[in-house]
Amino acid sequence: MNNRINHEEAKRPIGSFWKQIYTGLETLFRPIEWIGHHIILKPFSLFLEWIDPLSYKLEGTLLRRIMQVVIYPLFMTLTLIVGYKLVENGFTFRSFLGTILMFIILGFIFAPLERLMPFSRKWLGDEDTPTDIMLFFGGKFWGDYISKPFRLATVAVIVQEISPEIGQGIWPSQLPLVVQVFILLSIRDFFRYWYHRWMHESEFMWRWHAIHHSSERLYWFNGTRSHPLEGMVSGVLWAIPLAFVQAPVEVVFMTGLLSRTIGRFQHTNLDVILGPFDYIFSSPKNHRYHHSKKIEESNSNYGGDVIFWDILFGTFYLPKDQEPSDDIGIGDMPNYPKTFIGLMLAPFTYNSLKKEAAQLADASTAIAEGGEQSEGSNLPLMN
Repeated sequence: MNNRINHEEAKRPIGSFWKQIYTGLETLFRPIEWIGHHIILKPFSLFLEWIDPLSYKLEGTLLRRIMQVVIYPLFMTLTLIVGYKLVENGFTFRSFLGTILMFIILGFIFAPLERLMPFSRKWLGDEDTPTDIMLFFGGKFWGDYISKPFRLATVAVIVQEISPEIGQGIWPSQLPLVVQVFILLSIRDFFRYWYHRWMHESEFMWRWHAIHHSSERLYWFNGTRSHPLEGMVSGVLWAIPLAFVQAPVEVVFMTGLLSRTIGRFQHTNLDVILGPFDYIFSSPKNHRYHHSKKIEESNSNYGGDVIFWDILFGTFYLPKDQEPSDDIGIGDMPNYPKTFIGLMLAPFTYNSLKKEAAQLADASTAIAEGGEQSEGSNLPLMN
């Protein structure tokens, strides 16, 4: 089935020259994705499947209820403690290694927990994991060796041209470190909120951001699913105003670490109960609405770390006594690519994808209307 879908994706009407390149790249990368799924990830998948019987036994128990309430604040607290320990003697190479180690540890904790108490069992498959891994490492290579130097140079020039003195002495360094972290988290997310909202409300920006919404499930790792060029633009736009804030490096480091934990929870398939945290942070529950196929739901909850900017600017969506659907993705483009190469080229083939989606919708409507007429013609005549 997947091979048939991939073959159809390679035949999209994007021009004969580009179609040949598209097909060639798909042919090159398809075995890599197959090996990633069936060989590299298979042992880990078998281990996770071993947890499934325990998951069913845990349902309805007091232990599960306690875990649902405790896990989120526990991880947030531990992140702040670990972050403080890593920078108590200043930012060092040990701090850098600690961030990498923490990301690995989070994976080894989140993946089994998602299997033990999932929000949706439909999201437990791993067919798209190789694609997400390739997107992550591709984005990391691009970010570290191409985007980051460009971003630093651009920000340095802009700050120098405007005024390097702006922001000096205004940061509240006298406040407790944890308070400073939450202040920076909120300031940073203010700019992130408007950029994220722009990506949804501008069709040109959406063609890049749609890659993030192309996944049909949420799990701890695919918060990193994005196009490298999107990250390059966003990095510059966020970094410029933050360069004038001039927060201490320790605060910046701990804020980044906390943001990473929030991001893992934001996309997690864990069935957690957060209560008031749903109205403070970008949580699993409110972010699932953001990935809804319904535009009126997905054009909401833009916050990356905190959610109160959405509350303030009228884009918060969290209906009471209701759970978000696990049917997510790009609702008006069911033909959107699923493979690594397809996603990398999607912004450039967006118009063709959109046209094809409209044709598919028209064909479905015609079939549905034809079926209704056919059924009507077979009804018995009434006297």
